Amino acid sequence: MLLMKYLLYLTRISNIFAMIGLFAIDDHFLIIEGLYQAFNPESNEVGLVGSAMSMEEAMQKIPETKTDIIVLDLFINDGDPVANFRQLHNAFPSIPIVILTMEDSLRWQIKMFKLGVMGFLNKAEKKETLKNIFIQVANGNLVIPDKVSRSLISKTMYSK
Repeated sequence: MLLMKYLLYLTRISNIFAMIGLFAIDDHFLIIEGLYQAFNPESNEVGLVGSAMSMEEAMQKIPETKTDIIVLDLFINDGDPVANFRQLHNAFPSIPIVILTMEDSLRWQIKMFKLGVMGFLNKAEKKETLKNIFIQVANGNLVIPDKVSRSLISKTMYSK
């Protein structure tokens, strides 16, 4: 009985200190390099465990990593964001997807949330903001920007 309690304790402790693994898909090398520097897997509770510069490469690499969150550029290689999301979501349904982009239009944010993304982030965000959002997503939370929340509430309240 004492051994069981000890093993349970060790499991809880290891879960607390487990790194959240990010897999980035972006066609700009500097973005991937910046994410690696910001989220080095050797020194952070959130770490970049893999990356790809195309959807095809991502589909091959993701199964080889301990990916907790997929970080997807909205317009990777000028592809179709909806098709890219669906391809990832169908292949890896248990891994949440967060969009990291310079696109700021409310239309794209709402469209992607309706599809099932767990977060929509701007590439200009600070490291700590990104880290906090990745932790929230890893804990199963949907992270909706204030602008999207206000728009959805407004549409709900004033629609007939």
